[in-house]
Amino acid sequence: MAQSVYTLSGRVLDATSGEPLPGAAVVLKERPAAGAITDASGKYSFAAPEGMYTLTIKYIGYKTFEQPLQLNQSLNLTTRLNSAAYQVQEVEVVAARKPPINETAAMGQLELPLETLKTLPVIFGEVDILKTIQLMPGVKSAGEGSTGFYVRGGGADQNLVLLDKATVYNPGHLFNFFSVFNSDALDNTTLIKGNMPARYGGRLSSVLDIGMKEGDFQNFRADGGIGLISSRLSVQGPLVEDKASFILSGRRTYVDVLLNPFLNNSEQGGVPYHFYDLNGKLSFILSDKDRLHLSGYYGRDVGEFTLSDGRFDADFFWGNSSATARWNHTFSNKLEMDVSGVLSKYDFEFGWDFGGFATLAETGVQDYTAMVDFNYKPNARHHLQYGLHYTYHKLRPRSGEAESANGEIFGTDQLRTKYGHEYAFYFSDDIHLTDRLLLSLGLRNSYFTQVGPFTLYQFNDNQFATDSATYGRGEKVKTYHAWEPRVSMKYDLSKTASLKAAYTQSAQYLHLVSNAYTTLPLDVWVPSSALVEPQRATQYALGYFKSIKDNQYEGSVEVYYKELENQLEYREGFAPGPSNRDLEYEFVSGSGRSYGVELFLRKNYGNLQGWFGYTLSRTTRTFPGLNDGELFPARYDRRHDLSAVASYKLNERWIFGGSFVYGTGEATTLPMRRYLLEGTVNYQYGDRNSFRMQPTHRLDLSATLQGKKWKNIENSWTFSIYNVYGRKNPYLYYIDNEGSAYEGSVKLQAKKVSIVPFPLPSVTLNFTWK
Repeated sequence: MAQSVYTLSGRVLDATSGEPLPGAAVVLKERPAAGAITDASGKYSFAAPEGMYTLTIKYIGYKTFEQPLQLNQSLNLTTRLNSAAYQVQEVEVVAARKPPINETAAMGQLELPLETLKTLPVIFGEVDILKTIQLMPGVKSAGEGSTGFYVRGGGADQNLVLLDKATVYNPGHLFNFFSVFNSDALDNTTLIKGNMPARYGGRLSSVLDIGMKEGDFQNFRADGGIGLISSRLSVQGPLVEDKASFILSGRRTYVDVLLNPFLNNSEQGGVPYHFYDLNGKLSFILSDKDRLHLSGYYGRDVGEFTLSDGRFDADFFWGNSSATARWNHTFSNKLEMDVSGVLSKYDFEFGWDFGGFATLAETGVQDYTAMVDFNYKPNARHHLQYGLHYTYHKLRPRSGEAESANGEIFGTDQLRTKYGHEYAFYFSDDIHLTDRLLLSLGLRNSYFTQVGPFTLYQFNDNQFATDSATYGRGEKVKTYHAWEPRVSMKYDLSKTASLKAAYTQSAQYLHLVSNAYTTLPLDVWVPSSALVEPQRATQYALGYFKSIKDNQYEGSVEVYYKELENQLEYREGFAPGPSNRDLEYEFVSGSGRSYGVELFLRKNYGNLQGWFGYTLSRTTRTFPGLNDGELFPARYDRRHDLSAVASYKLNERWIFGGSFVYGTGEATTLPMRRYLLEGTVNYQYGDRNSFRMQPTHRLDLSATLQGKKWKNIENSWTFSIYNVYGRKNPYLYYIDNEGSAYEGSVKLQAKKVSIVPFPLPSVTLNFTWK
């Protein structure tokens, strides 16, 4: 009974590249209950009694590692796994990247299989992590072909999207038809739907945490792809073997380059649009206890066009940029630290000249963030995480400037850039109270302070300013504070089944309010201020999780209930346009509610892999200043949402993939009747979001052919068809007239617009040189 217990920790790496292997299973053969799953850095740690064991490490696509081990003291080991000779298909490698669904306390959390994306059918053949997310239960697409998404009744701005710890404010290219994430540069992706650990904050609905590859520490290699509208190239290798590595990835569309020579002298005038992005990362192993990572992203959408025989010229751009510096230090087998500095930036600019009248409109967000995070495992039954986060926010409103032909200048001088400080301290502890009961306790304490320069105006009923209060630079305007507790538990019903429950409170200090159905580049981010209170959410969740046949199959049923406070919408009658009035004055505040049940079944291994997801939910809003104060469905309320995804390995060369989606039509507001009043056409609208679009459904298919290796080059071809049976899914509706005004038979009819109303084939060539 007095037997000693020691800690076994270490890292699991790829023997060829030195890249960490997240999701590897590390166990003691003679004591299977003692073990762990490696994290995103390939690290693991667990405790076991003193004795003689066989250390076993398994990872699909790699040879099983076994080594006799005398555990008579705490040990830290680094193990390199060799690829198995049969590793020819990427689908098999990824299947083990996640622990069995019933083993962790996490709810609503999904590890996304990045490599399998290359075998799934997508629009224009562009591999896209955000479109894969939309195939998960509880996640709804923002529209046909769009990368925008909504999670459990929350808005698009309530999703925290991170790339190497940097916030991505607008994750879409081409008006959100493509995401900004180049799959060749990504290493791991985790989606958390509501039960967010305490280390995450600032959003209400979800976290999408994306990590970039570190680069190959031993060999040079190049990966790329050539598609219908864009190409990509990624190069990686060692700077100093086993000590330093780099990866550089780029992507660009080229429809403009290919077609402009043929269209420049035509009425079309050319293709005025393209986008590009660039990812880079440097990784350094400074010592056995120290690692340094420097990463960055830069992406832009660029366009210009001319109309009305040259009388109207316009150009625009928008995009994200970020830079992250992260130092990881290991103090001991029990304690490690991450220190990070992050710059995140989003810009939008649109300028046009019409008849000599030049106008420029712009908006943007810029963040400077510092973080210190600690991981501490005092023993096998406790895992503590704690840290401090600080962000300095700088937000430009809907500012603009116009100049007439005679040189007269008009501008939104009254609007000023908004500034804010956001602080947070968090603490969490995963406690094994018994062999069957795991309790996860977390608390986040957050503050937000709006600072000047700022002018607070008072308006009368006619919207004329009657008074004002001015705050100088750095002067405190308004401070908000929130305690954000997070509690979850897991109780093992058996070795393969568990019951989980969670309670989460969260606060959000930055807001985006949109008239559109998805986040568009011209949408404006505003901070909490003297005019706008923080959004808040409380979520309850309960779930049953089951692993079958050594995790070959896994399934879950989750129910959730979410209450939302201080939700924002534009006031009735608001029309966007140039103004010297702060946008916050145009908002109205209300509450929301969302609840539902999510079903998920996945097959992880074998020639046939895939998943099935179904969500039954309801999402409503109540605003005293909208819809006469009556409850109405949110625009992303969708009663039924279903997805089925599968890939089948026919032989060593062919993999077939497919996906089917179905969703209840989105809610929107349309005119019910039209009338003339003193020569002016007026529309009378129905209740808010009382009109339902048609349901959406679509079948996509793909086939991937593994090419024959030529010298050091491996290649594959992916053929796909988007919208196989040509479903005309609605993207938006407009009102059209039918009948004759003279006969008094004019009727209004809603007509739909479809983005891709026909089967759309594509082909992509992927290659690897090493």
